[in-house]
Amino acid sequence: MKKILFLSPLPPPYYGSALSSKMCLDILKNIRSMDVFNIKLNYSKEIQDIGRINFSKIKGFFTTKKKIKEFFSDSFLDLVYMVPATHGLGLIRDYLIVREIRKYWKKEILFHVRSRILERDKKNPFYGFLLRGLFNGSSVIVVGKALKKDLVGLNIRKIFVLHNAIKNEVTDSRVKGILEKRKKHKQLNLLFLSNMDPSKGWIKLLESCRILDKKNISFKCDFIGGWPSQKYKDFFDSFVCENNLKGKVFSHGKVIGKKKNKFLENADILIFPTEYPLETFGRVIIEGMMYALPVIANSVASIPEIIDESKTGYLLKENTPEEIVSKIELLMDFNKRKKMGLNGRKRFMKFFELNFFKKKFLEIINLF
Repeated sequence: MKKILFLSPLPPPYYGSALSSKMCLDILKNIRSMDVFNIKLNYSKEIQDIGRINFSKIKGFFTTKKKIKEFFSDSFLDLVYMVPATHGLGLIRDYLIVREIRKYWKKEILFHVRSRILERDKKNPFYGFLLRGLFNGSSVIVVGKALKKDLVGLNIRKIFVLHNAIKNEVTDSRVKGILEKRKKHKQLNLLFLSNMDPSKGWIKLLESCRILDKKNISFKCDFIGGWPSQKYKDFFDSFVCENNLKGKVFSHGKVIGKKKNKFLENADILIFPTEYPLETFGRVIIEGMMYALPVIANSVASIPEIIDESKTGYLLKENTPEEIVSKIELLMDFNKRKKMGLNGRKRFMKFFELNFFKKKFLEIINLF
């Protein structure tokens, strides 16, 4: 029986890293030969709490330290697996947690890194010290080949590349039915799906909607995601009102589960113009591919490893509203969208579906 200590962020709140961690935890817990003890590292209740300090987080930190001490006092262990924060308050928290673990655990830790390690942080005397101390002598899983360079200078023992994945929830026959419904659309249905932090690029897509309207292109654009603060929601509403986009542009807030999937079914194009500094993968992209959607996304981090340019979607080079519009205009024809969407679904099933991920993930885990 392999005994594993699993430390990671878990939902709620619902965001890519936490959802991927939950997926990995479920995989390990379903293996009979593995005994998994997990400790939740995040204590934010909502998206807007992330990156902010409060009493709940302080209490959570000391609770975590207590759990670690109790665990090591009476447990034989084979592996410590951890999904660390790599920036800001989360990095400080996880550095201190790793220091606590290393009081009892002298072997290497397997880190699964799902956020960028910024060059400016490595050069910063304080953050650089924390990063080197956190990763020193350990092995690391990254979610794309392009992210291996983030680990330069951190004394990593071994690097594994494992793209994120999700479980396929849509049968081929259902996809066929969805495409038949899309064929009947009288307008172009655009979809943004992330959290509504400006770094995710939704303001650029808003401006693109204004341009599309000026060009008399018939469209509807749905924005799905929780708001980090009321001021951004107010900005969104004001922009829509001032540019006469009511009835064309809609904000739905946080939507999960079947309701979210309904938006993916009804969309024609998924657009993800992210500029989030810690972006690594873009889980939403493979969600769109699962639903046979062509995807337009910014070409940062490992995103160019997901989208096959001009075959499953388009990569943005400048990430401007004008460039987004130009890519949308290339997808005005339904048959082109259908072909690219089906190409994307095939790519998803081959490289980004849960069963493919599970096999590779367990191969890595069993090396320790």
